[in-house]
Amino acid sequence: MNIRAGQLSCLLLLLLAAAGPVTAGTITCVPGPGGGAGSSFNWVRRISIDEHSRTVLMDVVRSRTKDAETMGKMRAELVSMEDTQSGEPIYVFNSIPAPGVEAMNLFKLFKAGEWHLIGAGVTFVSKVPALRAVEQSAVFDCKRSGLG
Repeated sequence: MNIRAGQLSCLLLLLLAAAGPVTAGTITCVPGPGGGAGSSFNWVRRISIDEHSRTVLMDVVRSRTKDAETMGKMRAELVSMEDTQSGEPIYVFNSIPAPGVEAMNLFKLFKAGEWHLIGAGVTFVSKVPALRAVEQSAVFDCKRSGLG
């Protein structure tokens, strides 16, 4: 009976390996070295990507005065999650604009030694998208948590 249980365990492991890696979980990122005040993404303070639900939550600076910052949340939709040879996916997500707002942000988070975030602002004029701005890449520290 022990041999039978061992064979079933081995078969289960082979099936799981054939199905590919189970990476659905959460990845959380905060600005890394050089991601401070001089960075183009100094308004993004935290990114949390839930791979299973394909949602992205971002803590962002809504407004800034000399003495204080007003923080807010930005929701985004995970548009694409493509695996790479390094084993870390490339995440592409876009902000979900508020009703009546004719602008959105597109983001790409990828690992090239360090995690990098690139963003672009898009404005819609008569329902036609127009590129508003492209931000320089910024370094983020990302940590993966529990599998989904």
